[in-house]
Amino acid sequence: MIQPDLWFTLFVLARKGAIHDKVIVTTNELGEELGVSQQTASRRINQCINEGYLIRSHVKSGMNLRITDQGNKMLSNVHSSLEIAFAPPTEKIEIQGTVVGGLGEGAYYVDIYATRFKEVLGFKAYSGTLNVRVTDEESREAVGRMKHTPPLMVTGFSNDGRTFGDVLCYRVKVNDKVEAAIVIAQRTHHSKDILEVIAPINIRRKLKLDDNAVVNLIVTAPHMAV
Repeated sequence: MIQPDLWFTLFVLARKGAIHDKVIVTTNELGEELGVSQQTASRRINQCINEGYLIRSHVKSGMNLRITDQGNKMLSNVHSSLEIAFAPPTEKIEIQGTVVGGLGEGAYYVDIYATRFKEVLGFKAYSGTLNVRVTDEESREAVGRMKHTPPLMVTGFSNDGRTFGDVLCYRVKVNDKVEAAIVIAQRTHHSKDILEVIAPINIRRKLKLDDNAVVNLIVTAPHMAV
């Protein structure tokens, strides 16, 4: 998570329009808005630049500052966290399904998104997914209710000329034993009845699950998760 001093600095600049265009500010002006000294404001700007959250150019009247894509992503994460914190607790959401074989692509995509999953979910995901087919209507309705709760967002990115889309994450507990997350990619080859689940461990091995084994996924409110 970004340091509070830095995200609040970005927030103040965002209010001035620095997400969409360069804005001209001085460290004195910024210090007044942040409630800190000119020196502290200058230090925070330098920290944001070093972290890749801001770009700066000097002009006669001060500094031209613009928030980078990375800075925008950090603000979006803070925004999502606040939405989750304000969301009231909902009734228990329980999804039942059966384990099915995957397409062999899970490990590749988990590895590609690994650092981003760790940022958002707080754990390094095992290379691979547990694929769960939802077959009964009650569980399909539960999936619908889950999708109306605030997700944790992994934002898309480009790598070696390829574009990887956003991924929505929902914390779950598998068979009341393994902390995990359902991940829903913007682009997927799976049917809508297949849920992909990631965890810090190999869920199949830990719970001794074969194909067609029945599993329960209890959705955990993100703001309640440890």
